[in-house]
Amino acid sequence: MIIHLQITYFPLKRGCFLNHVEYHLTNPVQCNMDKQMWILLLIVFTFNGNSELSQRNILCPSVCVCDGETATCEGRVGSYLRYIPPLPENITSLVFNSNDLGYMGETAFNNLSKLHLTRLDLRRNRIGFIDKKAFNVLPHLQFLDLSENTFFRSRKLHNTFYGLQNSSLKEIRLTNMRYSKLSNDFFTYLNNTSLERVFFDNNDIITSNIGYFLSPLSTYLQEISFKSNRISNFSLNIIMPKLEIIVLSKNKLLSVPNFCYRHDHKPRLPNLKVLDLSNNLIYVVKRSTFYRKCFPRLQNLSLGFNRIKTLDKNFISHIPFLDYLSIENLDPDLILNEYALNSSSLQYLYMGNKFNVLKYRRNLFYYTRNLRILDMTGVQFASSRKQNEKIFQLFQPLSRLEELTLNNTRLSTFPSSLFQLLPNLTKLYLADCDFDQNHLKMIFASVSLKILLLDNNLITSLNESNIPTMIELISLKGNPFLCTCDLVWFRNWIEVNSNHLIGWPNDYKCYLPQEWKGKNLADFHLSYLSCHPINPYIIMAISISFAVLVIATVSCIIYKKRWHIKYYLYLLRAKKRGYEVLGGDDFAYDVFVAYNSDDRIWVISEMIPRLENEEHLKLCLHDRDFQAGKLIVDNITEAMHKSRKILIILSNSFAQSHWCRFETVMAQLRSMNHGETTVVVVVLENILTKNMNNSLHLLLKSTTFIEWTNEKTAKEMFWDRLVSALKP
Repeated sequence: MIIHLQITYFPLKRGCFLNHVEYHLTNPVQCNMDKQMWILLLIVFTFNGNSELSQRNILCPSVCVCDGETATCEGRVGSYLRYIPPLPENITSLVFNSNDLGYMGETAFNNLSKLHLTRLDLRRNRIGFIDKKAFNVLPHLQFLDLSENTFFRSRKLHNTFYGLQNSSLKEIRLTNMRYSKLSNDFFTYLNNTSLERVFFDNNDIITSNIGYFLSPLSTYLQEISFKSNRISNFSLNIIMPKLEIIVLSKNKLLSVPNFCYRHDHKPRLPNLKVLDLSNNLIYVVKRSTFYRKCFPRLQNLSLGFNRIKTLDKNFISHIPFLDYLSIENLDPDLILNEYALNSSSLQYLYMGNKFNVLKYRRNLFYYTRNLRILDMTGVQFASSRKQNEKIFQLFQPLSRLEELTLNNTRLSTFPSSLFQLLPNLTKLYLADCDFDQNHLKMIFASVSLKILLLDNNLITSLNESNIPTMIELISLKGNPFLCTCDLVWFRNWIEVNSNHLIGWPNDYKCYLPQEWKGKNLADFHLSYLSCHPINPYIIMAISISFAVLVIATVSCIIYKKRWHIKYYLYLLRAKKRGYEVLGGDDFAYDVFVAYNSDDRIWVISEMIPRLENEEHLKLCLHDRDFQAGKLIVDNITEAMHKSRKILIILSNSFAQSHWCRFETVMAQLRSMNHGETTVVVVVLENILTKNMNNSLHLLLKSTTFIEWTNEKTAKEMFWDRLVSALKP
């Protein structure tokens, strides 16, 4: 067994180097250690002559946070790391920010040497020096961020790149380094790398001929950013065939840089797609500035926040693939020459300025018909006459528009038919304008709208007629809502649709009345009845209607039950007169015959001879036995009570008769009170369906009936059955 001693020591303060030494225990250990250095002795017993610390057994240090393949070691006040600790073997990305690494020697990254590290973030570490061989142990590194290490001079950084000359580096960030000048050999050691992206943002670079120090990277470089520097003149004297993005915003450029060779207009950047020149001091853009051959593939051009006073006609028409243009916040007196926005490829236009867009005779967008997104923030729509007509003509060519921003334009109305010309419009931004609820109907007439912003307008209330039904997101923040009954509907709408309302509830306040001013709209509640007291005339109408309904209902019931009512009234009256129901053999008649006068011939010729003459039954017939001068109702009811049985001669004439129906009801009541055998029904003919009422239908179902026939044999059987049913 061979035992090794591994000694690792690191500095306590900036200026002492991290070191790593290994000794056999069989050799004397001699090491001159500074008194300002801590010594960490890690004795590792290994077998088979293996003296290296096993990376497999290393856990995430307590001073770091490991999440998957990323380790984050950020310093805190009073707790700054001065060395990079060993990390688990699966770590491929290290974020080591806000610590105090100071001067880093050759072995500074040895604790990472066994990792397949591809990303290294060393921002804000007060690095003043990195040994030229330190990066040799990180051959897989693709991303390096040394930003905000302000003690790291550019000349020293040039030597640091020596260790990266054979690396896989793709991106390097050197922002906020306080660099003002870069030497021509700055990237010399990276000549053999495939570096694609370089960022020098937020420095003080004033170098004019950028091409010299970028030349070692010219083959593979795709993106370069010099945002927020002091460059006043930018020129490239080399061809960079793969460069696609140049960011030069927030510098001091006085004109658009030249990216062509003057003699033949051959482009130095044939694949340039994005050019950001915003926030400079450029004051003029001529027609020849963006020559076709110089920008054969340019797609994105940003000229906003410059001092440009004039945009010449057709200044972008020679850029064949341009689809994004920013010309926002230029000179307040900006002049757009005729056909200045001429571009059939343009889809995204940001032109927020203070100029009056309606002062131009020709339509600015006539030759930009493929616009999809248009931002006109701050643009004025001032016109002494025919304002709506001019606005209509301005937007008329933009039938493909999907998003329109008109914030801070002070618009208060739109032409009524404008949105019919914009069938694809889904997003509309109208913040800081002068719209009130009376001018919203024409906006919401656009059924295609999905997102609508109306912040800081003059809207005091909303109702169902001026709020969209198909909208997905709407913002009404900062409007002077009048918290009265006029707002109750909108407040109830919010309860159901609050997920569609941006900024609810914190950004919605009451403006008036005084007792609600400044309070949250979410706290405002009024009941519907408190805001809509019932009109006394409505109450009167409801009462009268209810009374009429009751009277009609009672009348209907009385009419349907009139015979029952008459019968019970008769019984009541009879009881008061002292009448009693006959019983036993005290009946005056054997049979009460209920028939219609139309059937009198049959009664006289057929029934009386057989029942009275032959069978000696005493019949009660209304034509013969009713007392003259007495009420018909009294005659009917008294005769029924004095008769042992009731015989109903049923025919169509009987079914249609008013008094016959009364007699039917009385017979039913008699049947219910004295049993089914007290009522016998003779059917003279087939009863038509139209004559069959409920009483007759029930009577035929519940009572024995005998059908009359003129056939001789059947006639004898008829009389036998009838006599049998009538005799006691």
